[in-house]
Amino acid sequence: MIPLSQVNEISTDARPVKRAHDDEIKAEFGRLMHAAVINKHFRERLLENPIDCIEAGYCGEYFNFPFEIINSLKQINVKSLEEFANHIIKLINLPARKEIAPVFCR
Repeated sequence: MIPLSQVNEISTDARPVKRAHDDEIKAEFGRLMHAAVINKHFRERLLENPIDCIEAGYCGEYFNFPFEIINSLKQINVKSLEEFANHIIKLINLPARKEIAPVFCR
């Protein structure tokens, strides 16, 4: 995202931006994971009962997942947000990537 102070000109192109269905699902999972990271109570509810938590939404915002995704989430039984994220990655067919930290040797 570019801060408005760095934008030199505003586009007058009023065409709506279309996203692929997969991109919309990934964006929804991104919103869901952000809410879980930010709010401990939401995270605990998500891990305990993902369907009810998703249907209840977060801070007045609702999540829009297709029926097949909701059905797939019913089988998830995890204890941590990391495990939940790994299931989500498998669900949306993204390759999992481990975090890499540089190691400096002298």
